[in-house]
Amino acid sequence: MMMSENPQSAVANFPMGPNVRGWLNVSPEAYKGNENTSPSAEAVANFTDVVLEQLENSSPQNKGHLVDLLEELVGMNMPLLAIKLADAYPLMFPKNDFRAQLNLGNAAMMISDFARAEDAFVVAQQLVPEEPAPYINLAQIYSHDGFADKAREWCLAGLDTDQDNTRLWELLAYMEQQSCGDPTEGAKRLATIANERNSWAGLSLSCDLINPEDVLTKLKALEPFWNEGYRGLEYLIEFTAVLGMAGRYDRIPSIIWTVEKEATNGLPWQLTLHLAQAYLGLGRDDDAVLALDKLKNVQDLPNVAKEAAQVILSEAKGQATVH
Repeated sequence: MMMSENPQSAVANFPMGPNVRGWLNVSPEAYKGNENTSPSAEAVANFTDVVLEQLENSSPQNKGHLVDLLEELVGMNMPLLAIKLADAYPLMFPKNDFRAQLNLGNAAMMISDFARAEDAFVVAQQLVPEEPAPYINLAQIYSHDGFADKAREWCLAGLDTDQDNTRLWELLAYMEQQSCGDPTEGAKRLATIANERNSWAGLSLSCDLINPEDVLTKLKALEPFWNEGYRGLEYLIEFTAVLGMAGRYDRIPSIIWTVEKEATNGLPWQLTLHLAQAYLGLGRDDDAVLALDKLKNVQDLPNVAKEAAQVILSEAKGQATVH
């Protein structure tokens, strides 16, 4: 293995997390990885060599540090290095730590070592049963391996802990449609399960699968949750979007005012956009512009939100730009 005289400086331009940087002795002043979002294959190979050498020369500080490094390597899409790290220090690896098992399972899953991933996710689920990630991953593994009944069991078990987890509903929808061989019939079966569990997410998805053009049926399915006092943000984003698609702009402002009074960290940008769109639909162009003004305080506003805001502003007051 050919290494430079200063391997740490050789990876200073590689994007990595703060714990990995510290472990590799890359100083904050030297680090330029945040300017390099797409490292070359040569840079990836060089980084791999440096980490492998570090595994031989410098152990993590403690169990928590090992888990932090493991998590960052998985997040950096370096699953093989994450697994090598865990295997290099088996006595330090905290087997009863949820985050350790979850990230080990994620790393194993990324390299298609499904047996090892399954073992890690089962332990993670036992450690923290209320967390949905192990259920999702186990359902995916069993579905991939052809164990449809077992995959369905893990989906339903996950929904017992988080009845509105959209990813679990998507997985279950696929399984129901596959098992009956008829997409529409599978979607109807999904709707029955969602009704039994009183899940807005399951009902919303089943409506989309049965007839995505039938906005009124979807609105009828979602509205009772608002009337019953449900105020989850994901639900409110979906509900106000459906109200807008149904042309019920008059209802959106009062809903968002109610939520805004109770919000401690401000509104999600999606709700702000829905409010502005509602005002535009009601012919209240000035109010639409004022609503969008709140987006200026949102850090890291996604490009899709900026583009949608620009469209609204263009309709409301001619050409303008949200920065």
